[in-house]
Amino acid sequence: MAANGSWETHPTHRNKMYPGVLGAPEFHSRGFLTIEQIATVPPPPVVNYIFLLLCLCGLVGNGLVLWVFGFSIKRSPFSVYFLHLAGADVGYLSSKAVLSILNTGDFLSTFSQYVRAVSRILGLCSFLAGVSLLPAISSERCLSVVFPAWYWRQRPKRLSAVVCALLWALSLLVTGIHNYFCVFLSRQDSRAACTHMDIFLGILLFLIFCPLMVLPCLALIVHVECRARRRQRSSKLNHVILAVVSVFLVSSIYLGIDWFLFWAFGIPAPFPEYVTDLCICINSSAKPVVYFLAGRDKSQRLWEPLRVVFQRALRDGSELAEAGGGTPNTVTMEMQSPSGNAS
Repeated sequence: MAANGSWETHPTHRNKMYPGVLGAPEFHSRGFLTIEQIATVPPPPVVNYIFLLLCLCGLVGNGLVLWVFGFSIKRSPFSVYFLHLAGADVGYLSSKAVLSILNTGDFLSTFSQYVRAVSRILGLCSFLAGVSLLPAISSERCLSVVFPAWYWRQRPKRLSAVVCALLWALSLLVTGIHNYFCVFLSRQDSRAACTHMDIFLGILLFLIFCPLMVLPCLALIVHVECRARRRQRSSKLNHVILAVVSVFLVSSIYLGIDWFLFWAFGIPAPFPEYVTDLCICINSSAKPVVYFLAGRDKSQRLWEPLRVVFQRALRDGSELAEAGGGTPNTVTMEMQSPSGNAS
């Protein structure tokens, strides 16, 4: 989301939206916010290098997740979600890495401006896709835990792939509409429409997606606590989902505060934009670490194949045992074959 805005430095202090017109109001994009007559604070030069290093580390981690989940383990309902989530994080981190390189080199050519525009569009679409996948993951996990027998017997086989495709399509649609009104049309002609799109994006993120990912997680925690009283262990998959949602909520606090203060009270954002960008980059880079820590077995040797670690992070075998059903649990598979790809 923060990739839609940028904190690039400009060679002159002329009006950026109306070149040659000194008295016209300026608009500066902060995340998905359009803030009038408020200049963004450019980051110190070292921040560009921190962004670049963080993005490269995140790209390596998410690239390994894409490889392992895509080619090294059998597909399961939740591995499909995490596969698409890693793809969304790769898209966002790639866009931020490109912007960091352009900012570090201070490129100002026409071609570099096109690259910046494409990177912002890619970053916004990837961010929206990644955020929209979290409610789908937490909701489906909640159903599989609370109603295991019904869920595993009635669930369509390719539900995960269909949901991911629809969420990507939604992200592309919203990104296209937002960029059409806020970038491709002149600001003077589409100011009201762009403002409405900014408000709509904030509502979509903070008032729709966040509750849809938090409420199923709360139900999951309550169910896990009830099982804990019966001395039944919670699966690692529950821990992974709760950790991923928690990391997103913590990392998006600054962005949410900025949006709420500006649109509710007209107060300028209290944090430099690169702080919110940094938090979102940390969110995209932290997921592979969450999978690794959840799947690591302390009793085993220090180094294990990533395939074993990641499939252990997705391991789950308690719900169907409670339900007494004989349906094979596709999430609990030991997945010994490295090349199975059943969707």
